[in-house]
Amino acid sequence: MAFLSENLIELKENELEFFQKDGGTFLSAYMYWTDNLFERIMRLFVWKGNGDILPKEIESRILIKGHCGIINFFDGLTEELTAMFGSFYGVGKYFDEKPFYNMHCPIWAGSGRIGYDTAIIENTSLKNACLPMVQHYAYMLAHTEVSLVKAMINLRDSGGVPVATSSKQKEDIEDYQQKLYNGEDGVVIDFGALGVEFAGTDRHTNQSIIDIMEVRQKLLKNFYSDIGIRASFDKRSNTVVNEVEADTTMLLFNITDMLEARKRSAERVNKLFGVNWSVDVSPEINYQEKTLTIGEEANNNEKAI
Repeated sequence: MAFLSENLIELKENELEFFQKDGGTFLSAYMYWTDNLFERIMRLFVWKGNGDILPKEIESRILIKGHCGIINFFDGLTEELTAMFGSFYGVGKYFDEKPFYNMHCPIWAGSGRIGYDTAIIENTSLKNACLPMVQHYAYMLAHTEVSLVKAMINLRDSGGVPVATSSKQKEDIEDYQQKLYNGEDGVVIDFGALGVEFAGTDRHTNQSIIDIMEVRQKLLKNFYSDIGIRASFDKRSNTVVNEVEADTTMLLFNITDMLEARKRSAERVNKLFGVNWSVDVSPEINYQEKTLTIGEEANNNEKAI
């Protein structure tokens, strides 16, 4: 047996049974995509010089809330800079600038004065969070996932919707559909020859599996574009240089605000606490790509083939 089969699956039989039963539902797909997309955004930026604070503690808070507080926190033994969830309060010169920040963590709750004992890390210049965008795309991708699963399963059976006339028939039909889902052979036992009828409704989706896969790819591409990452789903053999440059400009536009907000935040932390924090885009993201002419790209594609 393989490594995972021997070491993990036997320990998680309940989870495997749950996935077999509910793995194709909207809720399971939504939870999967919410976690998956959120983790992808978490990798966008690299923090340096932030000492004992893990970058994920900063990024997770500002992506969920749009902001977090940095304070010099004493836990009874040591004192160190700590990232805190929080909310703004008080009255300032502008309606969106409040002088105090109410913070909390599992072992402490309190407030601080911004610029005196508390520095604010912002996700964007407007302090907007990314979680709503993640949930938006997770919602659409989950529906796409359900459509894809149902399209593949329904292609195994050309019948209509089964109509049961008794509880026993209902159980038999559900058992048959479960076998169909798992790729097994099955029959419906009709006790008493009551007759299991099939309504004439066609269960096949109007979209082909290929069409649904393309929708899934385009949703992921749009998600990447919204966070400033070039996706590699599209073939660019018919894309002119101006279109590539416009696309790159849009990507930079989407990510620059988040990067600049983090850099300004790091400067505030450095000034207030005398540290040397810095932040930049992850090195895997390269925006200095050389755009190719159509002819050059076609030649490269031919060489690759």
